[in-house]
Amino acid sequence: MREVTSGVHQVTKGVNSFVIDGDEGVVLVDTGIPRFHGAIEAGLAGIGRSLADVVAILITHAHLDHVGGLAAAQAASGAPVYASRGDTLAVEGAVPMSPPPFTDRVPFIKPVFGLLPRVTSVSVDHQLDAGLIAGLPEDITVIETPGHTVGHVSYLLDRSGGVAFVGDAAVHTRGGQVKRGWMNRSTPEFDASLRRLASVNFAIACFGHAEPLMADASGAFQRFVGTLD
Repeated sequence: MREVTSGVHQVTKGVNSFVIDGDEGVVLVDTGIPRFHGAIEAGLAGIGRSLADVVAILITHAHLDHVGGLAAAQAASGAPVYASRGDTLAVEGAVPMSPPPFTDRVPFIKPVFGLLPRVTSVSVDHQLDAGLIAGLPEDITVIETPGHTVGHVSYLLDRSGGVAFVGDAAVHTRGGQVKRGWMNRSTPEFDASLRRLASVNFAIACFGHAEPLMADASGAFQRFVGTLD
């Protein structure tokens, strides 16, 4: 586990999840692939914490690589689960998880996603709308960023100049340029989400499938959406 900034840590095992450590407990942002909770446990132990210290689990979107470890993490912690209204049914297993947007370009791949392991369904305790999340131990704001999934959301932590957890709404290159990423595609809805992120000020951006962007992160989003006009 690596420290992104004070009290914010990244856990990586094929995909990134994040630990927010605060005075009132630990908040998890996404839970990775199935059996990922072991990596989270080890990371928490490294900062003197455990899953018993987790007070909330935030989900950016309902895909296997972001909710695969949710059932184990929730069972071990007893923490409430937060997810968007749009993705709640998929998190709870009531509807199938949607394939990533890039499969619209290669539809013959879509059936493959139906063969992926099914995750253990978990009840969502709080369905999210845009704005400040009441009841959390940190000042975390929800930003609606649909496109990768119908209910994809990002989270903004008011710390270190602003830390945005953007899930799979974007990636960035080694040169620090924000991109949609190969798993996404340009749609009016998706590009509107990128513009929404670009309208918010944050110093650091944390991604599901890229290393954090550590400086002028909102500026990088602004520069990218400037190419969409």
